[in-house]
Amino acid sequence: MEMKKGFTLIEMIFVIVISAILSIGSFKAIEALYIRSAKAQAITDMTLRSQIVLDQLSQLIYNRIPNSVIGYKADGSNDCESIDEITSDDNYTILEWVGSMNDELIQKKYDSFIDMSASDKDTNVLATRDIRKELNSSDVNLIFAGSFDDGTEGSVSACEGAFGWHGRDSNLSFIVSIDENSTKLTDDEDHQPDDIYEKYYLTNTAYAVARGKDLNISDLEDNCDGGNYVFPSQFDFNTTLFLFYGYQPYEYDKSSNTEIDNTFCGDSVGTREGNVSILATDIHAFEVEYKNRAIILNLDMNRTIRGATSVYIPKQKAIY
Repeated sequence: MEMKKGFTLIEMIFVIVISAILSIGSFKAIEALYIRSAKAQAITDMTLRSQIVLDQLSQLIYNRIPNSVIGYKADGSNDCESIDEITSDDNYTILEWVGSMNDELIQKKYDSFIDMSASDKDTNVLATRDIRKELNSSDVNLIFAGSFDDGTEGSVSACEGAFGWHGRDSNLSFIVSIDENSTKLTDDEDHQPDDIYEKYYLTNTAYAVARGKDLNISDLEDNCDGGNYVFPSQFDFNTTLFLFYGYQPYEYDKSSNTEIDNTFCGDSVGTREGNVSILATDIHAFEVEYKNRAIILNLDMNRTIRGATSVYIPKQKAIY
């Protein structure tokens, strides 16, 4: 009876080696497909999210009070500068502006024009049309358009006593009480406008945008949303872009005739009030330029893909 030959040891070793080579090749091919897929997904996700963030910011900034936009440093120095006066050598890490109540204007809760013939400056009464009394409960301030409808105001710049930024005076913003079909300026004789213009803005909040890298996490935890803000369970604070709102830098104490140092809740000094929301994560850089009366937002997103180089998405948008 003829015996069947089995595999020799050398043949078995060859089979094992070839199988290992094929397995490694298959793993590398699958890994390459995974990395390519992860990079494509990251690019799609970051492209979409960066565009959404820029659209959200551009809408808010578009409805700004002209000439109220500043750069600020949250280092305790209270250093700020009007955006049109910032040079390339300056390093202001936070963007702030006073927003107009555009939603209420669209809803026709007020029309933003004063009837000059029916107004009486001596009694501090400014007659308007179709203004709703409900606005009076919203910490509303009035700012005259005046000459800075075109983005300039010759008398006072943003960080030199115009809007109350970081403990400064608020000479262009006025406390109002709203009555039916009239807007009454504050009775405080020390805080009255020198001139009255036909067009005006109403405002009830300022805004600030900053990366976590330029803030202290404890300031947000202690002050934002009344000290009740809760961060997501997993996120990188330094590369997160925050939006602050619900604070009034122009707030004025009539009893003491002084400005209140009312700042956003992520600041390192001041009253630190208001709310915060996360605009985006994975923000490598956020920069703002001012050219030809346009505000240009630059946003860079960066995400590390395991086994590959980082995915980098730059975006830019101009706001006129």
